[in-house]
Amino acid sequence: MTQAPEHRPTEPRTPVPLAPDHAASPPASGVLVGVDLRGIQAYVYSGRRILDAVGRAALVAELTDTSDPVHGVADLVPPDSLVLRDAGGALTLVVADPAVARDFTGRYTRRLRDRAGDLIPVVAHVPYGPGAVPVPGEPALPDLDTALAQLPVRLRRARRHMSALHTPAHGYGITAVCSVSGAPAESVDSSRPLGDRGRVHERVAADVARARGIGRRWHRAHSDAWLAGADSADGSELALPMEVDRLGRDHGEVSRVAVVHLDVNGLGTILGEYRERAGDPAVPGSGALAQRALSTRIAGLTEGLARALVRAVAATVRAEPGRAPTVPGAGAGGPLTLDHEPPGPIRLPVRPIVVAGDDLTLLCDARLALSMVRYALEWLDADPEAIGDPVDPRVALHRALARARVPGRTVAAADGRRHTTCVPTVGAGIAVQPVGAPLSLGYDLCEAMCRLAKARRLASAATDPTAAQEHVVAWTTRFDGVDRVVRRFELALRAERPRTALPMTGTAFAGFLDRYLSAHGGLVADGDTRHRGWLVSALVPLLESGADPAPELARRAHVTGNPVALPEGWTPGELLDAVGVMDLHVDPGLSAALDPRLPAGGGPR
Repeated sequence: MTQAPEHRPTEPRTPVPLAPDHAASPPASGVLVGVDLRGIQAYVYSGRRILDAVGRAALVAELTDTSDPVHGVADLVPPDSLVLRDAGGALTLVVADPAVARDFTGRYTRRLRDRAGDLIPVVAHVPYGPGAVPVPGEPALPDLDTALAQLPVRLRRARRHMSALHTPAHGYGITAVCSVSGAPAESVDSSRPLGDRGRVHERVAADVARARGIGRRWHRAHSDAWLAGADSADGSELALPMEVDRLGRDHGEVSRVAVVHLDVNGLGTILGEYRERAGDPAVPGSGALAQRALSTRIAGLTEGLARALVRAVAATVRAEPGRAPTVPGAGAGGPLTLDHEPPGPIRLPVRPIVVAGDDLTLLCDARLALSMVRYALEWLDADPEAIGDPVDPRVALHRALARARVPGRTVAAADGRRHTTCVPTVGAGIAVQPVGAPLSLGYDLCEAMCRLAKARRLASAATDPTAAQEHVVAWTTRFDGVDRVVRRFELALRAERPRTALPMTGTAFAGFLDRYLSAHGGLVADGDTRHRGWLVSALVPLLESGADPAPELARRAHVTGNPVALPEGWTPGELLDAVGVMDLHVDPGLSAALDPRLPAGGGPR
């Protein structure tokens, strides 16, 4: 969820024409109503099933969708009101007077409590304009722009005062408990028998059952949109998984799933700068209307990236008669055996989840995680002018920001060519955990790694301006709690000889994969198990202790009669990072299967 940016006046500018559907003029006086939903991520990822996460993410989207009178909240929006924002888990609108504001707030929070009681609404009313009655203890505000500047302050203040309606009310345990939330079970999910007892179904609370129903509807819609035209190399029918167990299990092997969080760097700054540059100073609130249009573009970028990742993985699937379908690839972890129950579709080992429009999380087989992040960064770095298609979300967002003269960034392609794009960079956090572990743990870990990576990026940008134009990536393969993982990570960074090279910029990340984990020249490129055993049992403990590895390298060279085969210019931190994931990495050649520089509608090669 993106926090509302502060409203800061800037130098005079030429306003960018607004889209026709955002050209309405705000009233000279009224009440600005802001709703911010708290606890979105904890709510979405509180279960163990993909279906639960998809359904709850869909509920968040529908509870701030003012364009859908059936599934959204369009029926609650008062007549003659003006919606300024309805994305990112937030809702902002202008209504005529305090009575209308109170009525809308009452009906909206009632709807929220009925459909998603675990979400906590934070609400602020900001009267403005001539004749407006100010909130007691607050100054009178002259216009809408001033009210918009005050809204984040009022919302932060409201967060400190919980309503009694959202205080947990614990009752007596007189019934069965929900297997997801622990609340009293009010229904059963007939699609989920418990263990081998086919007639005993999973007991769930009403809100869980409701979210799963919505999740199935959204799952079908996502499958239709993301898999349209995305056939495997041999034309097999494909599907997205609805269960974590379907992501990556190989018999006789330890199964791991990765939770990958991709978050736009500096999104609040981008939205705020665009609002200032695109708005008309003579029309109060025009900047907020323009920002709403830009939020739609960013949501389109998120959906486009999710679709591109699904199609890229789909293009690598191989299926032969009489054999299990696979995703072949180079690396110690491959190939990946896919879930398939003939004559049904082949389930892909990836499931994107889009939350609040601008928040993309990937659930995938852990062996694909690093390759998928690399593909995502390449897709975002593609040259918008070379793509050319105005329907492509990268081109649409680039042109919208360029028209408002929002500064872009310079990207150096692998062939040395440079181009400028206004598509923002992202921070990527990856957490690897066993199949069956709570999704909330994986999300908390990957979000923590993403937050650490973005913090390091900001610190580096203070001394190196080029760092602000880079993506940033960090990961962890440990799952013993967020605090312990973060503490161990910070200790490794502060060591005299750093025991990790994380976080890495996007450029450094691509180089790391090529040097340490590639099929040609990587740590285990030749499949030498003796070399791998020496790495794990001898060299890694030395590097983790901070000792000088030179004597051991000399000893190893003497024993084998050859120089130690390590990547040129290796560092202890990079080597330790590589050893930690070398058995959990497969490179299926996503970019070769589906060029990330193609327009969004392009198909496999």
